Amino acid sequence: MRSLLFLLSLSLLLSAKQTGCKRHAADANDPVPGATKARSSEFLVKKLQARDLTKVKQLNAQAKVFVEGEGQSIEANANLIWIRDSVMWLNIKKFGIEFARVLITRDSIITLNRLEKTVSQQSLTALQKQYNLPDGFSLLQQTLLASAWLSDGMALESDVAEGLHRLRGNDGQLGADYRLREGNFLLAKESFVQQRDARVVSLGFENYKKVPDAQWFPYLRHIEAFSPEAGTMRLEIEFSDVEINVPKNYRFEIPDHYERVQ
Repeated sequence: MRSLLFLLSLSLLLSAKQTGCKRHAADANDPVPGATKARSSEFLVKKLQARDLTKVKQLNAQAKVFVEGEGQSIEANANLIWIRDSVMWLNIKKFGIEFARVLITRDSIITLNRLEKTVSQQSLTALQKQYNLPDGFSLLQQTLLASAWLSDGMALESDVAEGLHRLRGNDGQLGADYRLREGNFLLAKESFVQQRDARVVSLGFENYKKVPDAQWFPYLRHIEAFSPEAGTMRLEIEFSDVEINVPKNYRFEIPDHYERVQ
C-alpha cells in the first residue's frame, strides 16, 4: 500500500482527463489532417517553446484518479493545489474518507498514510532515478502544464511518424522522443528512455481546451512508466473544477503519534 500511495501521488502530478465539464467553444482537438511533410527540428522546437505559461502561478483542481502498478490498483478522489516553484499538495480520499495527504517540495515528497498512521519521506532525486525523470520539481510542474521538457545539450532530429511530427535525440545517457500534432503543433506525447537499464517514462497529452492564462491545456493524459524495481505502472486521472491563479490555502501537519517509515 505504501509504494502504491507513492505511485498515486505521482499520477496526480503527471496526468489529467476531463470529465463532467462543459465543452468550450475553442477546442484544439477538432479534426485536423495528420502530418505528411516533415518540418525542421528548429521549427518544431520553437513551436514547443511558444506556449507562454508564465502567467500561471497557481492551479487548484478536484480529480478522480486511477493508478495501477506492482500488482495493485487504486481508484480515488483527490484535491490538488500547485504553487509555481514552491509546492504541490494533494488530499486523497476514498468513499469520502481521507486516506492520504501528500506534500511535494523542490527537495522531497512526504506522504501521510491516514489508514496506517505512518509518514514517509522520499527525495526527488530518488524519484528521478527510479522513474527515469530527467529533472525534479521543475519537470513535474512542466508536465502538469503540458510544457515539454527540453535538454539544452541534446541534438534533435525531425521526421514524421504515425501522422505526427516527431523530434528525437539522445545525449549518450538519456533518449528523448516528442510528438506534435499537425496544424496547431501542440505536444501529443513525450518519452524519456534511460539507455543503460531501459527505464522508460511515456506521457500522452490529449483533449486540449482553452483555459484562461494557461492557453491550451490538455485534460486527457496517459502515462506509462517502467523501472526494473517496480515494473510497469499505468496512470489515469480526471480533473474537474480547475482554477487558475485563485489563491487557496492548504494544510500539512504531521501528527506526533505517526510512525516514520522508509
